[in-house]
Amino acid sequence: MRLRLTVPRLLAGVLLPVGFATPFWGPPVLRNLDVFRVERVEVSGTHLLAPHEVVASSGIRLGQSVWEDPRAWEEALGAHPAVEAASVERALPGTLRVRITERRPVALVEAGTLRPATADGEVLPVDPSRAPVDLPLLRVAGLAASDGRIEDPDARHLLSEMGRIAQLDPSLLPRVSEVRRTPTGDLLLLLSQPVIELLLPPAADSERLRQLRAVLDDLERRAPRHIDGPSTSRVRIDLRFADQVVLRLSSAP
Repeated sequence: MRLRLTVPRLLAGVLLPVGFATPFWGPPVLRNLDVFRVERVEVSGTHLLAPHEVVASSGIRLGQSVWEDPRAWEEALGAHPAVEAASVERALPGTLRVRITERRPVALVEAGTLRPATADGEVLPVDPSRAPVDLPLLRVAGLAASDGRIEDPDARHLLSEMGRIAQLDPSLLPRVSEVRRTPTGDLLLLLSQPVIELLLPPAADSERLRQLRAVLDDLERRAPRHIDGPSTSRVRIDLRFADQVVLRLSSAP
């Protein structure tokens, strides 16, 4: 089989070993060669942000040299509110690979408009209609965001609790349609499919969540028609009492 190399790529194959063997002057010299101009940017790790948003935020432009210092691009990406970490690597001769770690939202908040928010109260500038997220709605009366942060203590408490629950039982959060705080300071989680109300004490530990998971699994296995039945009734699971799980059947309001 015959391999055909264009002159620029043949030149790149010759110069790359030289550039790496001479770290002090190699990259500055290679930076001026057209063969090392950015022709392609590959973005990975995104769910909330679209790839073109990542590229725009990074400052990377087609035609730049791949030998530019990537730290400037990484710092620009790190300044985006939805980005927790970013790295930029070269794939010679003309590709940059951008890897993103996004900040993890735990709920949707109504703060002027519907936006995802993190466990520490940061409101992310992401339109959930463009980046669908399976998150519960957080309802707090008079909720408002200041400079991209939720300041309301009740909302901050609920977001923190949802973040902790997401770490202890990642499979539970996508099932929750709404989260509220009761007058006594407990958590009320609403599940829509099936219709179930969950009452949890603050700082419920992994053992309580394990018990909750067992109860949910048992309900779905033993009485699926009942809990998926008419909207005039719902199941309430109360885990606020030590070493007890209380199930109640109530009429929907």
